[in-house]
Amino acid sequence: MGDLFLMAPRLAYSVPGVVTLVVGVVLLCVRRRQLAPRAWSLGVAGLGVLLAGALADVVGLVLLEWLIHGGGLERTTVVFAGASLLFMVLDVLGTALLIAGLLSTARPADPWDQPPPGPRPELG
Repeated sequence: MGDLFLMAPRLAYSVPGVVTLVVGVVLLCVRRRQLAPRAWSLGVAGLGVLLAGALADVVGLVLLEWLIHGGGLERTTVVFAGASLLFMVLDVLGTALLIAGLLSTARPADPWDQPPPGPRPELG
């Protein structure tokens, strides 16, 4: 029963993030026709990577107690370090893909940031 009291708040903290990412993927799929193909694919990829990281975090939380009791402190520390690195890479990659998706919707810059030049004076 003590393990449940330690794990429940962590899972309760992780579940809203997973739900938010799933809803984001569903909303992108519903609006697929209104979005540019590149923006849609980058957005879905970014949310997918973030979702994979969030689900891996939930699985890690479930396996945490088993790992601590069965693996010892040294093994647990190594696994935590590797998992933390993996979660960081997934978060950074997912966020970068979302930013790229947002930036891909921007219109190209106007080549004339100022009014076009007037008539050239005659050389003579």
